[in-house]
Amino acid sequence: MATIVSRLKHDHGALRDVLEKVRLEGIGTEAGRKTLLTARALFVEHIQREDRDFYPDFKRLAHERGGQAATADQFADEMGDLGAQVLGFFDKYKDGGSGMEFARDFGRMHAMLNARLRKEEGILYAKFEEMAG
Repeated sequence: MATIVSRLKHDHGALRDVLEKVRLEGIGTEAGRKTLLTARALFVEHIQREDRDFYPDFKRLAHERGGQAATADQFADEMGDLGAQVLGFFDKYKDGGSGMEFARDFGRMHAMLNARLRKEEGILYAKFEEMAG
């Protein structure tokens, strides 16, 4: 089970790297738009992996160990809300857009997503490893 945590953390690193590339390339270039689509695909794959491979085991362990089921539900619900916002950003700029507006929206989305990734790694995945260990 701990392998899934390693995989999810790897996803986080890959997503951070590709988002940095998007930031550097910008939305005004073909390369930037292609990289943005890559970032969107990585994000969707990560969410699907969490839903398929992580949350079911986390919830099972949480019910077995008691007291952590609410944490699993809270994180899943928060990810649903954040996921919609992040996908909205990707969809808004899939065909390009204004440089200044993109920079502002990118900064907002990037900050929200990084906060979430740190929270997952520092709280959610740590609780999972503690329960699974």
